[in-house]
Amino acid sequence: MNARRFFLLAAPVMALALAGCPSKPKDGECKTSADCEAQEGYGKICIEGRCQECGTDTDCKAGFMCQALKCVPVPAPPPPPAPPPVSKAECIGDAECGSGKACQAGKCVVAQPVDCPAGGGKLAPVYFGFNEAVLTREAQAQLAKNAACVKDLAFKKIVVEGNCDERGTVEYNLHLGQRRAEAVKKYLVNIGVPSKSIKTVSFGKEKPVCLEQTEECWARCRRGDTVAQ
Repeated sequence: MNARRFFLLAAPVMALALAGCPSKPKDGECKTSADCEAQEGYGKICIEGRCQECGTDTDCKAGFMCQALKCVPVPAPPPPPAPPPVSKAECIGDAECGSGKACQAGKCVVAQPVDCPAGGGKLAPVYFGFNEAVLTREAQAQLAKNAACVKDLAFKKIVVEGNCDERGTVEYNLHLGQRRAEAVKKYLVNIGVPSKSIKTVSFGKEKPVCLEQTEECWARCRRGDTVAQ
């Protein structure tokens, strides 16, 4: 057999052999992720014919996430909100305010005469600290005056209303307002006002006496109102 005849017979066999051997991927190209394993300088995940670093967050190591086909660090969570500033109280009791003044919500104000509405109505309010339902000494002193009005004028029905400032959810402030109203009722009962004559109700943050977003305004809204009938 001469060389030319051998070549003609071998050529089809060589063509079939070459056709059966797939070409090696190059320059980051791929058909499967296995094609990316042997390529240096490219990602190891095959996405739409290209080797990429990741397709989903699970392709990245702990603490990283997939963004634009790259593994990037997971951003740190934002810091918690700062608590509201606590203003220093100007006073704790009336004695610290001097003649003609009284301590209300931590501030010295011009003392108001005790008002006992003969036909019924709202008596002087008492005030609470932020997120608190505890009666201060000045609040207790005011409630003693309110109780004297109730007894002197023989009011038969008392409604204690609990109120809050605008901060917090509606549901939370309704609960807080109820605790404040119950604290006022308990004190009035302890100093002689009949429990059966007192009803409590919470308005939460629905009845503000002012709308400014200041500590002074919020302090005026954190109150317990006593209404005599």
